[in-house]
Parts: sequence; structure tokens; C-alpha cells
Amino acid sequence: MSSVSSQPQFRYTQPPSKVLHLRNLPWECTEEELIELGKPFGTVVNTKCNVGANRNQAFIEFEDLNQAIQMISYYASSSEPAQVRGKTVYLQYSNRQEIVNNKTTADVVGNVLLVTVEGEDARMVSIDVLHLVFSAFGFVHKITTFEKTAGYQALVQFTDADTATSAKNALDGRSIPR
Repeated sequence: MSSVSSQPQFRYTQPPSKVLHLRNLPWECTEEELIELGKPFGTVVNTKCNVGANRNQAFIEFEDLNQAIQMISYYASSSEPAQVRGKTVYLQYSNRQEIVNNKTTADVVGNVLLVTVEGEDARMVSIDVLHLVFSAFGFVHKITTFEKTAGYQALVQFTDADTATSAKNALDGRSIPR
């Protein structure tokens, strides 16, 4: 079977899901644009924008599976492709059944802070220095350090979320002295 387009608008590799995966979106596509695209087919209950390596992919979740099926079916049979800002958008069912964790970890209040120490001298910041700096805000239960691709990191556990929040607000973006 030959295809008119070099890239098919649909991939049928996933079973139907109320979550649709959209590709080839314009740069910095907004949640409002995704909702507008899905609105004719039903109620969009959740979105996740600007994902993927090029940040040109997104997910939209409909209230009901039949609404997602209706959107996929419509664009599969239409001569007009799905478009956002004049750019053709490629649609497929997602392997997700719902969009979870739409919040970043920074939006969730807890009593543990993830601290990233940046710079060439990052490994020279000792646990003692971290303890000294963070204990100024309250009792520090634990500090765990590790290397990640983001750099030298530490988890700092406080007694409560309020103490962790005040430490974060005071130290976020600041340089920790040796």
C-alpha cells in the first residue's frame, strides 16, 4: 500500500486510548491550542504540552474513550489534516490510559529538597557544609548526596514541609560557600 505523504498522519500501533499523542506541533504550543483542537470531539480533561526531545509533542486526554476515537476517526477520513497554527499535526493513540503527574516536582510541597550543586568545584561542597547551610532553617534529619547528569546533587530532609519551603525560598539560585 503506498502513501501520498512521506510521513503518515496516523499510526495504528496502539490500541484505542482516551489519551492521544500529538507530534509535529509548532514550537511552544499552548494548552489552549490543544484544547481548541480537541473541543469539537468532546471534553479535554487534561493536557501535557511541549514534551519530546524537540518539545514539539503533546498529549491530550478526553473525558471519554469514544471522544478520542471520534477525533482519530475524523482526521483519518478527512482530506484536511489536523493543524495547529497552520502546521500539520500527526495523531495517534497513546500507550497511556491517562495523563498523570501534570505537576512538576517543584509544584509538590514536601519536606525533602533536591539540591543541585553546579560548577567545577561542586564535589568540593561537603555534607558538613550542606548541613551547616540547611540547618540554619531547622532540624535536618538526613542528607544524601549523589552524582547525576545534572551534576552533584543532594537530598536534604527536614522535619516538615514549611521548613523545607523556607529553605528553598531563601537559597534557591544562591551560591553555597565552602
